[in-house]
Amino acid sequence: MDLNFDLKQRYELGLRKWDKYGPEFIPAWIAEHDFGSPPAVKERLHALVSSEAFGYHDQDRRLANAFSSWSQLQNSWKLDPEMVISTVTVLQGVAACVEAFSSEGDGVLYNTPSYPPFLDLPSLSNRRSVEWPLTRSENGWRYDLELLEEILKKDSGIRILLLCNPHNPTGVVLKEEELNQIVSISRKYDLILISDEIHSDFIYAESRHIPTLTIEGADEITISVTSGAKSFALAGLRCAVAIPGNQLLKEKLLSVPKFLLGGSNRMGCEATIASWETGSSWMADIIKILENRRKYLKSKLENEISEAKMFLPESTFLAWIDLSEFDLGENPAKSLREKTGVACGNGPDFGTGGQGHIRLTFGTSESLLDEIIERIIEGLT
Repeated sequence: MDLNFDLKQRYELGLRKWDKYGPEFIPAWIAEHDFGSPPAVKERLHALVSSEAFGYHDQDRRLANAFSSWSQLQNSWKLDPEMVISTVTVLQGVAACVEAFSSEGDGVLYNTPSYPPFLDLPSLSNRRSVEWPLTRSENGWRYDLELLEEILKKDSGIRILLLCNPHNPTGVVLKEEELNQIVSISRKYDLILISDEIHSDFIYAESRHIPTLTIEGADEITISVTSGAKSFALAGLRCAVAIPGNQLLKEKLLSVPKFLLGGSNRMGCEATIASWETGSSWMADIIKILENRRKYLKSKLENEISEAKMFLPESTFLAWIDLSEFDLGENPAKSLREKTGVACGNGPDFGTGGQGHIRLTFGTSESLLDEIIERIIEGLT
């Protein structure tokens, strides 16, 4: 796979990843890789453009069928395409679920550190934010299931558990026994479980992604949300899906005002279909590349600046790096950017557990990752 892309062109294409800080900085801040999309995506979009197929469309059924086939192939998850609802983005699907399954003042429980928009979602919808912090040990970040039950015992007003699996930013993947416990606890405390699985295609050898809806009893309480946006670099094309576990949940979700769900645009829908229909071997090649990238990054940091602490992510193309020993202040990403010219995600923006951390995207070319690492090492030593 050729990743010798034109850096100058990247900065000129109006892409947010490259535009935000400008050409004097290397962007490693946003969860978007640089591997492009499967070849079939370009072919499908070229065909649409040449035929000027820009009108209203009815491709939702094809999208649902493509996702069902992809899930079966990737995770042995045999789901009914009739249960798939198209949305514009995963976050929009999450927001619609919050609207459908909770009321003003109800609690929305989520893990911290957390994908930053999840931190804002409860207050924007007049719900309460309730944190379920991940715990950190010598072996990495993990879910504390005893703490989950303690939180729920103390707060009977929590209505929704928002689960990010695989987890952004730590890259932790829930094991089957952990998912079983989470589903059991959620049922016990009458929660609706929203399972964000957008990073689930990026799974390394030591882990296995288990779709939440394959867990016994999950279908009664769970809505899964996902997209091809991360896997196939399609975020700008705006296409995602929500999968309620049963017909009653589906009807409840569809009862929210229609504009809250929206629907994927034609280009996004076709690009995602093409990816799910043809992208399996392409995705396998990406995983092989990222496997080497994550180990290389960790090894270089350990050997060159051991004060930078990084656990090997079990999933994603994101490294969650603790730079606390370098005393970079309240905004470590900004300090690092000024010292190195590398733009990373700012740990404190991810909430509790993010102090002193940065999030670094290693899904890029070998040469660019080398430059990122060398700049960081030089800037911190």
